[in-house]
Amino acid sequence: MTIRITEDEDESGGYAFIDLGRPLASPLLSFRRQDTEPRHLGAEGWQPEVAWLAPLAVTERDGRAVARFGPNVVDRIEELVPIEIVAQDGTSFGVIAWPFIPPAPSGGGILAGLPAPAPTLTRAGTGSPAVPVTEAVPFPEPEPAPPQDAAPAVPPVPEPPARKSRLLWPLVALMLLALAAGGAYLYRDRLPEIMARREAPSQEPGPPPAPPEPDSSLTAAELRQRYARLVDERAPAGAFLALGETALASRQGSAAFRAFEEADPVTSADAAWQLARFYDPGNADAAYREAARPDIVRAAYYYALWRNRSPRHTEALRALCEGNAASDRLRAICRP
Repeated sequence: MTIRITEDEDESGGYAFIDLGRPLASPLLSFRRQDTEPRHLGAEGWQPEVAWLAPLAVTERDGRAVARFGPNVVDRIEELVPIEIVAQDGTSFGVIAWPFIPPAPSGGGILAGLPAPAPTLTRAGTGSPAVPVTEAVPFPEPEPAPPQDAAPAVPPVPEPPARKSRLLWPLVALMLLALAAGGAYLYRDRLPEIMARREAPSQEPGPPPAPPEPDSSLTAAELRQRYARLVDERAPAGAFLALGETALASRQGSAAFRAFEEADPVTSADAAWQLARFYDPGNADAAYREAARPDIVRAAYYYALWRNRSPRHTEALRALCEGNAASDRLRAICRP
């Protein structure tokens, strides 16, 4: 099991939960940095001797011990410093690159976040109701003329042909006129539409309308809930990357930073790129600046994780290193 360190969201900074990944038999822990001397964190800071520090609280979650520490530990460990966590009984829980945790407001911790949160942008989607399609209704067929009465047993004296013809045609014309008038009355409201559809040229059906974009405006509280749910579910890196992109779209830089950090920049090129953008001095986006201040060394570190494996990381690192290698640490990162 691996160590997992997360910020205590109920505090304003300086507090963190350390999921040790397994049960804790001893209540005291030591924090040993692996990059330089002195390497042991004590009550007054870094010291040569081993120091055993007591957590504020220890809870059990699914057989894993979760220790809560405050500013005496959190504010004294810089981001990215490799830390080995060891129990007093000698159990080593492994080495982890310490994540970014905002310092306590009363302390002068490392990289205190800017206090003003970015405003939440709301986008309202618009839609148009579907237009009903009216089917053409054919004109009613004229009813056949009623049959003539049966001939009587004794045929009457036939009338002259000219008189029968004069009587039959006016009767047929009168019946047709009555049928046409009845049909026109029944369809008087739809007659213009029917005629227009018959006269209009046939058209090919157009492409379906594009689906509306999903609303990406989420509050910081909603993003924290999603982040906690993904952590509890042990979601894959892709889920945290998607959450980070959603947080950036909602202009919530702090939530995006935590999501990209959880995606693990060592194994995810996209996570390393986004974390580098938080520190790159050339990035002036307010959502990034809300979470972290520009830091050339840290930006170079994340770009260098994928140097020679990703062209965009390699080019960004080269541009950052040209003319900026002023410190020993930056020169070491920029060295091919």
